[in-house]
Amino acid sequence: MPGCFINYRTGDGEHVATLIDRELGRRFGPDEAFRASRSIEAGQDYVRTLDAAVRRCDVLIAIIGPAWLDSPHRSDGVGRALDDPDDWTRREIATALSLGTPVIPVLFDDAPRLREADLPEDMRGLARCQYRRFHHRSVDSDLEEVIEAVEVVVPRLGEIGERSAEEGSPLSQVAEVTNTMRDVSGGTVAQAREFEGVNEISGTTRDVVFGNSGTVNTGPGTQYNGSTVHHGTGDQYNGSTVHHGTGDQIGVQNLHTRRHRGEAG
Repeated sequence: MPGCFINYRTGDGEHVATLIDRELGRRFGPDEAFRASRSIEAGQDYVRTLDAAVRRCDVLIAIIGPAWLDSPHRSDGVGRALDDPDDWTRREIATALSLGTPVIPVLFDDAPRLREADLPEDMRGLARCQYRRFHHRSVDSDLEEVIEAVEVVVPRLGEIGERSAEEGSPLSQVAEVTNTMRDVSGGTVAQAREFEGVNEISGTTRDVVFGNSGTVNTGPGTQYNGSTVHHGTGDQYNGSTVHHGTGDQIGVQNLHTRRHRGEAG
């Protein structure tokens, strides 16, 4: 089961829950975070799934916004949602506290600190849990503090985070691309190690010029402005239309299809 259970109230914290969920997945893997709207599959018994996930998690992260404490009951709007023993936000937190599972309250924006007197009896321990702040003006630093708190509470996740940092992210492992393009004017340039499936262009390690340039280059040679089709291994220059040969083609020609070893001008 996931190590982190993300508890939040619909209408008061979904965006924060989503951000934390994504960062947990990036740091530790998507299977280490449970967020109901993402983790419960269609057809699953959500009551059993939620109960099993909260009972087996290593830490519960409670997302608490400005409206969290006094959110009205969803069924009739009368009274507070927290005063209903069957309210899922209350139920999940109360279960975690009863099991001795660490709970990290995350107070976002202007949410006030919790007081025991304002909470149902089975949730009062939440007011004694050390919390973290999360503000929309300091998302990056606040998100980092939440993740660090999780790593302290769950050492095995901290070890996963350390290994990920040492190994580097997948993006840092992509082979470095050296730019060897020549000057290009009047168009947009993209360089690719493998460039396939776009307008029937395919191949490896070549310059691709979009805009005021030739149309197709399927050979390893270089294609210059105004050329239309190049199937050969030589270079093709201004005004040429078709080049199937292995030499260089320079100047204005309508068709050059014969195979040759020299240059056509």
